This record gives sequence, C-alpha cells and structure tokens, in this order.
Amino acid sequence: MIDNPGADRKLLVIGGGGHGKVVIDAARTRGWNPVGVLDRTGLGDECIGVPVIGRDDDALALFETGLRFAVVAIGQNRVRSEIGERLIALGFVCPPIVHRSAVVSPYACVEDGAVVLANAVVNADARIGKFAIVNTGAIVEHDCTIGHGAHVAPRSVMGGSTHIGDRTLFGIGSVARPGTRIDADAVIGAGSVVVAAVTAGTLVMGAPARTRGQGRG
Repeated sequence: MIDNPGADRKLLVIGGGGHGKVVIDAARTRGWNPVGVLDRTGLGDECIGVPVIGRDDDALALFETGLRFAVVAIGQNRVRSEIGERLIALGFVCPPIVHRSAVVSPYACVEDGAVVLANAVVNADARIGKFAIVNTGAIVEHDCTIGHGAHVAPRSVMGGSTHIGDRTLFGIGSVARPGTRIDADAVIGAGSVVVAAVTAGTLVMGAPARTRGQGRG
C-alpha cells in the first residue's frame, strides 16, 4: 500500500459526487493533498473544498503538467473500473486509499485504486481487488476475495472465505455466510442474507436471499 509517496502528496480525484466527498475525506486522513476534481459536470464547482478543474477526459493534459497520483471516486462499478484502467494506461499511479480509522491486517492485500473507508475491517489473508470499494463500517473477514471493481456497501459483513466477483454490488447491511461464492456483475439487495452461491449477473434479495432478476452487468 502506498502510504508515503515522498514529497509529492498531490492527488487528482475523478468524480465529484457523494462518493467523491467520502474518498477525499479518507485521502486527507492519510496526508494526501487532493488538488483537483475531474467530473462530467466540468468547471465551476467544488467538492468539499477541492475545485472541479475539468472533465474526465482532461486527465492526459493534467498528467502532462506533472500530476502523477489519481483516485477514481465514482460509484458505478463498471465505469470506475474502466476509468481506472485508462488512468493507469496514461501513466498515473492509482494508490489504494485507506481511511486512517479502518483496520486492515498487515497480512491482507489491498490492490491499486481500491478504497477502504472509515471504520471498515479487512482481516488476514483477505484480498481487495483493483478499484474495489470497501465502504463505511463493512467487515471483510479472513481469506475473503473482493473482485476488481466490486463494491462492498456500508455495514455489510462477509464471513471467512467469501468470494465477491468483479463489479458485483454487495448491498448495504447484507451478510454472506462463510465460504459463499458470489460471481461477477451480481447485485445483492440491501439487508440480504446470502447462504448459497450466486451466479454471474444475478439480482438476489431477502433473508435468505433469493433470485429476483438480472444484475447490472
């Protein structure tokens, strides 16, 4: 985890909505200096004190001015992943952002571009994939795998050895039984209790969770 990039603490933030506010706050707790936001709304606004300095497609020009660190603070899983990969291709470093109040085991792995927000817990031998979100107060137990671009929503709990697939949304306050496998692009509705495998692209809800339709894909 990059927690001390030297003297260069300047951070470009992609996304100026509600999630952007939370990520900026988390970054500041680690000493990062968010200096500008790129947002689809363009110029003329700010996000908790950080000016909006352009649109998403202005990243290359800002790289050429010397900015090197960036975080993608967009809630939509697929969009966040795609923009993150484009930033890396341009040469940006997308460090993981871990709020200082989060508890992350030294034996866990938090990959590039992932964010772990306030009061979340990530236990030993868990792996958080690139551009994933472990949101406020979520618990990722030992040996869990959170896929690239997935979102583990606030106050959700994953028992040990749970697998959350790429770009899957694990909803607010949901619980997964230890060892559960949830495949890519699934949506787990808020407050669900997942006790069986969930196939790719499926929407499940309830306690116990049952199939209700298609996920967001």
